[in-house]
Amino acid sequence: MEATLTGSLLAAIAANRPLSMLLPAGLIALFALLTVLVWTRFGQARPISKCVVLSLLAHLLLLIYMYSTHILYGPPGRWTGQTVTMRIRDAADDVEAATVASPSPTPWEQPGESNAPLLLATPENKDEKPPKESSPQVAAEPPTVPESKSQPMPQPQDQPKLTDLLPDAESRGSLRATDAVASVPEPPSTQEPETPDPPQSLAADPTSAPPMPAEQNQFVAVTPPPAPRRLGDGLEVPAPLTARVAADRLKAAQPFGATAQTEAAVAAALDWLAKNQSRDGRWDADAHGAGREARAIMGHDRQGAGAKADAGITGLALLAFLGSGETHLSGKHREAVQHGLEFLLGSQSRDGSLAGGAELFAAMYCHGMATLAVSEAFALSGDDRLLPGLQRALQFTINAQSSAGGWRYRPNEPSDPGDMSQFGWQLMALKSADLGGLPIPIATRVRMVRFLQSCSIGKSRGLAGYRPGDRATRTMTAESLVCRYFLDAENSPQALDEGAAYVIDERPSQRAPNYYYWYYGTLAMFQRQGDEWQRWNAALQAELLARQRWEGAVTGSYDPDDLWGGYGGRVYSTALATLCLEVYYRYLPVHGAQLDDSRLTDRKWQPVMPR
Repeated sequence: MEATLTGSLLAAIAANRPLSMLLPAGLIALFALLTVLVWTRFGQARPISKCVVLSLLAHLLLLIYMYSTHILYGPPGRWTGQTVTMRIRDAADDVEAATVASPSPTPWEQPGESNAPLLLATPENKDEKPPKESSPQVAAEPPTVPESKSQPMPQPQDQPKLTDLLPDAESRGSLRATDAVASVPEPPSTQEPETPDPPQSLAADPTSAPPMPAEQNQFVAVTPPPAPRRLGDGLEVPAPLTARVAADRLKAAQPFGATAQTEAAVAAALDWLAKNQSRDGRWDADAHGAGREARAIMGHDRQGAGAKADAGITGLALLAFLGSGETHLSGKHREAVQHGLEFLLGSQSRDGSLAGGAELFAAMYCHGMATLAVSEAFALSGDDRLLPGLQRALQFTINAQSSAGGWRYRPNEPSDPGDMSQFGWQLMALKSADLGGLPIPIATRVRMVRFLQSCSIGKSRGLAGYRPGDRATRTMTAESLVCRYFLDAENSPQALDEGAAYVIDERPSQRAPNYYYWYYGTLAMFQRQGDEWQRWNAALQAELLARQRWEGAVTGSYDPDDLWGGYGGRVYSTALATLCLEVYYRYLPVHGAQLDDSRLTDRKWQPVMPR
């Protein structure tokens, strides 16, 4: 019996690690006391008391043993003699298991992959409660998003508050759900007429094709492929972004001008960007040549501001990965995207700005580029854990808009209407958030249209200057065309024709490399399509494929030798060149297609108009 008890206790110890120290210690103490009592005179004094103590200790050990081996409850242990049957899992088990709903994988950590949890920045507002965490390895639950209010919230210059426009996850899902299912008509049931037997000579000819069987003459119902889904919430990817995540992206992009060479260039550039990311998730602007621009570019000395523009350069690098359909949840460089988002959200200031440590001339650019990256990441992934930081960044953008509708170096400058260069980045950040289900406030949109009109010049008002009243430039005209398409405003055919004709006259060339102009010109001409796009695309590919480096540590990157290369550095030039080569699938040419505006008539979605 003693051997059986010892074996059972050893089994309990092996099966229950927390008791592995308590049971051996108790056994040693029990046998030590028994030895002392038996072999010394100490056991002869007050033997009853000592027996009671030993009995209590023995019963305590038995209770621990029974708890660990489930004697009183649960399945019997291995020492009861019960036979355990094992078999190999077969296909029938897989079919049975498929009927059981399995929990969706935690975003940021996909099945089969181990990854540290994302260190998202928590809101610093005292009224906001940080998300609860059940364990260090489980992602925080997304916060509940308040519904819109019936009265306006006090904001600087009556700016709308984004929390009043932000829907909950369920409501955002209703925007993506497709209520109508396309039905394929059933094949006609008319009986085929009898076909007479062919002549003997024709039937004997081995080269003649036999008649098609009757069952192959019927109509075949073709089911369209399912729309791609976001991994964060399972909803459909917004329509303008679906080409990024197409199963055969090159095949889908070839009709728009993509080639195997452009895809190889994109892959090499993304590899270089991933290899040159800092450990904290940023792309260090200064370490890659930023802030070394020639003085007084375009007549303005920016005092090397690009050297501290890490947030903006990181945003551009992330946009290159997102443009290729890679997010923090999927893709070859998933971890690089995750760490980049961690850096941006972790460096967000209390007022919502994502500019980081950028100085005056770079701060609003950095905020716009970083916000655009987070907006695209949310629109592609649907991960609600991006919402707190994204919501605050968008609110900062809305509050920073001037009364004239533009943005400038400082937020909401009363005496400065803004400039077209800043305007493009802030508009695209708001537009990407709109694609993700966070609509642009009506008052903000009205001001943007007003500013776009104020910068428009030319016979048909299709050209644009840097600021209201300035002469037209090709770079600002290209940027204004992009804003026209994505804002879906001021799109008269005459204005679009005038702007496109002005831009196409200066296609990408070695004579005057300017990645900033090429980026906006590529977006504008791609939305335009037609002969103008083909001519622009031919010139673009000739320049970018020839300028990419293929030797040593800079393989896949682009030298910062263009107009603004010294300002932004090698990461800046590489990211913008990559975004140009991703244009074939980055945004489908839908001329700024909006989400279903019927949501604005829903009481729950009614925006609050400032008084």
